[in-house]
Amino acid sequence: MNRPFAGQVPTLWSGSGITGEVLQRIIGARDAIVVADRHVPAANALSTCWRSIQLDPSQLDIDTVIDLASEFSRSRPEIVIAVGGGTIVDAAKIAALGARSGNAFTYLVEHAVRSGLTILPPGEPTTDVIAIPTTVGTSSETNSVGILKTLDGYRLIVGRSLRPRYAIIDSDNLMSLPDSALRAGAFEALLRVAGISTNSRGTERARQDAVSIGQAIIEAAKSDLGSPATRLRIARLSAATQRSGALRGRNPYAARHWYVANEVAFSLAVPKMVATAAIVSAIWQRVCIGDQRWGVRESLEGFWRAVTEGTTLSPDPVEGIESLIETWGLQRPPRPNELRIRAIALATEIAWGNRHPMLRGIGELDVREILEESLWDADGPGQQSGQSLLAIEGVNK
Repeated sequence: MNRPFAGQVPTLWSGSGITGEVLQRIIGARDAIVVADRHVPAANALSTCWRSIQLDPSQLDIDTVIDLASEFSRSRPEIVIAVGGGTIVDAAKIAALGARSGNAFTYLVEHAVRSGLTILPPGEPTTDVIAIPTTVGTSSETNSVGILKTLDGYRLIVGRSLRPRYAIIDSDNLMSLPDSALRAGAFEALLRVAGISTNSRGTERARQDAVSIGQAIIEAAKSDLGSPATRLRIARLSAATQRSGALRGRNPYAARHWYVANEVAFSLAVPKMVATAAIVSAIWQRVCIGDQRWGVRESLEGFWRAVTEGTTLSPDPVEGIESLIETWGLQRPPRPNELRIRAIALATEIAWGNRHPMLRGIGELDVREILEESLWDADGPGQQSGQSLLAIEGVNK
């Protein structure tokens, strides 16, 4: 029988070479099933110990998650072991709702196809999820959020029943991650605490935790990225963004760059951090000229000054984040053409802007200005790939 779980903070193990031992300790004689990224070496050994479902994250969408939930509902595993990056862990967390909470899962699917944000009704998770990340940055192994890819875009699902019961951060599972992906993960974790710090709400404890984590991420990214200790450090810091007080008591929608980057990533078929590297400085520029729809200037400037103290980064948020992106060699997408920019801006307004709390008061024209001022890859061709423009226009009408 599953033990009661408040759904607030997962039990977390971290170290090197600990995965097998910890899993045996947790699972014991209980029935378990592995959901894994088929491309990740860490999944191979686990697949010989328990039933396994291998998924390709690049092909993972709402239909895949529905099929996965149906399998869980049929086989009723007591434990779901999710091995992979955020896409795999999110899919396993969302599908696990279908094991013993069919009504909640049905509500989730029906609402997500109509809305950018779905907040799940109160309820405790009834199937234990063990998250074993093989990437860093998303914090999916410790948070109560899932991303679901639909025909209209990536949709945000929020509810404590999505939070895993256990998380295992093992440096052995992170060694196949390219250095570029490790830096992108560090960037994502840094922007999580930076973005939430663009509002004035929150306690002094939250501010101190956010600054401490931000400083530690910047310092860790200067270390030997091939070292297991460095990889474990960055992964633990990413998890700490959820397990500390950094995000508590703040406006949950304060990281407004996320919503624009979400639509850019979907439209251009690029990773979220590639999209974010292009648009974040333009949004911070808006914050720093006093447009409070995007954030509070004093809060962002105070956070960034504290985080960059003693570093070579500029204390100015816009100059500092642009320099960090260049120094870390973060990839950016080529500039979209004007038709695609309009499509992205319209999709952002429909899903997140206008009267929605995520980007309240922000419309298509505001987002279009952000995209026009973003830092695209100057050496790349105009972006024409991804979904057809006609399809994008048709979806958003």
